[in-house]
Amino acid sequence: MTISPLHLDAPCSLWQVDLDAPPTPAFVACLSDAEWARASRFVFQRDRERFVAAHAALRQVISMWTGISAALLEFDQGEFGKPSLAGQAELRFNLSHSQSAALIAVVEGNDVGVDIEVLRPMPDALELASTCFTADEIRSLQALPGAARDHAFLVGWTRKEACVKSLGLGLSADLHALDVGLETTSRRVHYHTEDRNQSMRVMSIPLGPGMIGALAFGTPGEHAAGVSG
Repeated sequence: MTISPLHLDAPCSLWQVDLDAPPTPAFVACLSDAEWARASRFVFQRDRERFVAAHAALRQVISMWTGISAALLEFDQGEFGKPSLAGQAELRFNLSHSQSAALIAVVEGNDVGVDIEVLRPMPDALELASTCFTADEIRSLQALPGAARDHAFLVGWTRKEACVKSLGLGLSADLHALDVGLETTSRRVHYHTEDRNQSMRVMSIPLGPGMIGALAFGTPGEHAAGVSG
């Protein structure tokens, strides 16, 4: 397993991880009993090994950031499952993995979310888009031919997922309320529903051939407090 820092113009630190480079037993020994239990639920060995590698990499990155031993890190979970580091409220981080690749973001005092996808044919792109894209995004997707449509769908999908993870809403998020666009440039995004009003920025991340990633983050001037309801 290799962990490589990404040197991008972004308001957080980012790392890309190759999950298929075999980690040493000592490297993955830092995982908790709960993480090993989650890993054991995977049916296929390759999926299990990739999960172990991704979560060991996350612990190593946070250990480098905080100076706390990777094995001693303890995690809490938010209302919708987003993890946080126990006793380190200002530290924010996020992990995403797709097949053999993972993306990790760490930052102090700011919401952050990342997503990564391996590029692949998406024959059901329009059908999937109808369940989670805005009307403008669907029209943009419909205007594109085959391979370009597949790529644009995954660009939009990673951007939405990064926003949802930054918000910390999990499956409760209304994806139709996020107009992230299908371009790869930085964009201000508003999430407005009956019980939440929040703004953030989202940008796509170049990760090399065959992969696409996205980063979403709150900024002091563009972040509105959530509205309880």
